[in-house]
Amino acid sequence: MRKIIVFEHVSIDGYIADKHGKIDWAIRDEELTKFSQEGEETVDMYLFGRITYDMMASFWPTPMGKSVNPVFADILNKANKIVFSRTLKEATWENTEIVKHVDKEEIMKLKHKPGGNIMIFGSGILVSELAKLGLIDDYQLLVNPVVLGEGKPLFKNLPEMISLKLIRAKEFKSGVTFLHYQPK
Repeated sequence: MRKIIVFEHVSIDGYIADKHGKIDWAIRDEELTKFSQEGEETVDMYLFGRITYDMMASFWPTPMGKSVNPVFADILNKANKIVFSRTLKEATWENTEIVKHVDKEEIMKLKHKPGGNIMIFGSGILVSELAKLGLIDDYQLLVNPVVLGEGKPLFKNLPEMISLKLIRAKEFKSGVTFLHYQPK
C-alpha cells in the first residue's frame, strides 16, 4: 500500500509559514536539497491545498523554477498531482486533478492503487484534515533553527492528540534537524 508522507520545513515553534505566508526563513542549501531529492525517489504523486498549489504551480513549471533546481522541477512537473479546492475551476499545471473535498474512502482507494508513495508539502489545512482521519503514514519534518512567534501552524484544530514514534533523526550542518515520525 502507498504511504501518505508529510514533508515539511517547520520552525521550532511549529509554523510552516510566517505571519505573511512566507517561507523564506526555511534553510535550503545543497546538503538539504540532496537529502530531499533522495526522499523523492519513492514518490510519484503529490497532494496540495489550494494556497500551496498556487504557489508551487506559479514557480516550478517556469524557466526560473527549472533553472533553480532542474531535478526537483522535473520530478514535480511530471508527477501526478491532486489539489483539494472548493473554488479552483481549472488546474493549469500539467498532470493535476482538482478534488473538491477530502473523502476518507477516496483517499484509501488512492492509497491502495499501484504506484509510489504520496507526498504533501505545505498545505497545513490539508495535513490537519488527513491527520484527523488517520490517513498520514509518515511525518517527515525539517525543523529549522528559527522561532517565528506566529504564522501558519502545521496542525490546527485537531480534536485529539496523535501519538507518534520516532523512526529517524538526522542533523545537518545548517542547524536543521530532520525528524521522521510514524503514528503509534
